[in-house]
Amino acid sequence: MNSLLTQGGDSSGTDSTLRAAAVFFGRWLVIAAAAAVVIWAAARLLVVVLPLALAILLASLLRPFVAALSRRGMPLGAATAIVMLTGLVAVTAVLLFVVVSVLNNVDVLAGHLTTSVQVARDWAVHGPLRLAPEQLAGVQQQLVEWLSSNRRQLTQQAFTTTSTMGTLLTGALLTMFALVFFLYQGPRLWTAACRLVPASQRSRIVEAGRRSFRSLTGFMRATAVVAAADAVGIGLGLVVVGVPLAGPITALVFLSGFLPVVGALVSGLIAVLVAAVTRGLIAAVIVLVVVVAVQQLEGNVLQPWLLGDAVRIHPVAIVFGVTAGSTLAGVSGALLAVPLMTTVHTAVTTWTQPQPDGAEESDREHAAEGAPRHAGS
Repeated sequence: MNSLLTQGGDSSGTDSTLRAAAVFFGRWLVIAAAAAVVIWAAARLLVVVLPLALAILLASLLRPFVAALSRRGMPLGAATAIVMLTGLVAVTAVLLFVVVSVLNNVDVLAGHLTTSVQVARDWAVHGPLRLAPEQLAGVQQQLVEWLSSNRRQLTQQAFTTTSTMGTLLTGALLTMFALVFFLYQGPRLWTAACRLVPASQRSRIVEAGRRSFRSLTGFMRATAVVAAADAVGIGLGLVVVGVPLAGPITALVFLSGFLPVVGALVSGLIAVLVAAVTRGLIAAVIVLVVVVAVQQLEGNVLQPWLLGDAVRIHPVAIVFGVTAGSTLAGVSGALLAVPLMTTVHTAVTTWTQPQPDGAEESDREHAAEGAPRHAGS
């Protein structure tokens, strides 16, 4: 009799365990399915989702300046306009500087490249490889034939690039349009959007959004500081070595600093290649040492110090997140991967915390703070 009772108890315990496991995995399957649907919809509507995401990133970076001007008594509309115009002028100036500098040095770079190719050819013929000149001529002939046979595809690619430029222009206009409203009425827009959720969960969602935006602001601010430090360090190294286009490369290093992992690798590689083509192997080695030293200082000192509180995500998760983002949406996916992970992590952490007392009253106060101070602005 005791044996039968024991077996019955074991069966009941097994059934309870199976039910708990089924509930657990069932919930995660629902979450995974919902996430898959969201990702699929975002990929299909990338022309809309990407400008909105970029506008949110820029708003997190520029919103503190708007708030600072507003606290000093400036109308909110005027503060938004000043910050928008200043940012637009700064970005345009940097891009024009890079483009004009490259165009002005195309002939110089072409001459250095020709010389470097000739040096490499002589090394291949007279160096350890001991290649016959006929072999190199055969490679050159194959390259010419490939270009001739693929001319139509290259022309089609040029038209595709023109179409892509039109898409980029449309995305830029949508981003600027959304950014204006995010800077001017960001808190009010978020409070209004949260009214669509049930009242019992509204205060928790409002608080999750606030904390996520604060975390995103800290991440963008720290990333900008780290990118500027990288640009200054590598730029000084290029100037000391005497590498041409030091200014544009420095600007490129700063802009690529907002692209985690991949940006630093690509910008550093470009700096080393330009040094190798224009100043030779020794200069390239010096620049490589400078790039590695600056990036080691960034990774071991600046990032833990500045990004420690803003991004509480393990580097392994960051690397895999950037890889997944680049696989799904290319460069834009890699750019948005870490900010998205930071925002989701903060939102989930806030959601799982106990709900603070007086949350509804805090929501009403925040909605009042988000209203424009001057009706005419």
